[in-house]
Amino acid sequence: MRMKQGLFSKGSQIEALGGNIVAAKAFSRKQAVFNEKAMQYARQGVITTPGFLRLETLLANSGTATSLNTISFNTLDTSGTKQPTERRLKLSDTFTVTSYSFYLGGAACAAVGAPTAVEQSKEELHTFPNTQVGCIGAMSDELEALYNGFLSLRVDTTTFLDSVPMRQFYRVGDVQQGTLYNTGATASNKSTWPSGMWGRTELLPTIELNGQANIDWSITLPTNIPYTQVASTFTNAVLILEGFLNQGAATVQRNIQRKLR
Repeated sequence: MRMKQGLFSKGSQIEALGGNIVAAKAFSRKQAVFNEKAMQYARQGVITTPGFLRLETLLANSGTATSLNTISFNTLDTSGTKQPTERRLKLSDTFTVTSYSFYLGGAACAAVGAPTAVEQSKEELHTFPNTQVGCIGAMSDELEALYNGFLSLRVDTTTFLDSVPMRQFYRVGDVQQGTLYNTGATASNKSTWPSGMWGRTELLPTIELNGQANIDWSITLPTNIPYTQVASTFTNAVLILEGFLNQGAATVQRNIQRKLR
């Protein structure tokens, strides 16, 4: 809604390229963050919208034994091979992270550890290493090691998250896939997922990722863990970031940072 002169106080306005707009009252943290980003960017023609990034890394790309020690994620749209279920950051944009979640993703595939786009599109997300899930199976103990590690974030030469405990993403509900709860009963075909993005944790403070920066999300395990992908399956480490996409803000943010120095 565009502003008419004198109808609102100066504090309730956001300066935008096409004229001032009304700032919604911030009754939640997310609205407050949105208002802040709008005030920062709208005057430069940057559009801020709710969004998410989804970053994925295959734990193994074949059935050959490998070693898990550090798991890294490509954040930028142009880095490495992009999986079809990923949503990465474009070079011209920034992304303001307000929360994040981690999952073990996987499904069946003809070539072990090398899913096709169609096979990948059927990927299921899990909040703990359930032995009854096909892509996890006998590797559940090895995958448990991920949750005894920590998540880090480095942007260029600055470490913004030094060591977030992976255990904070661990969720085991009262119903687990493949479990029989009564004699003669049918095993549950899904695990509990009682709320949206179960496994999500709020990120305080918010962090803004710039598409022109070197962004390194990584999980460090306690030690080298021998890992062999279960036959006819694939398994991904999946990191989902929620927050606000600032379209075309990469250069604008860099200029703002220079002025603050």
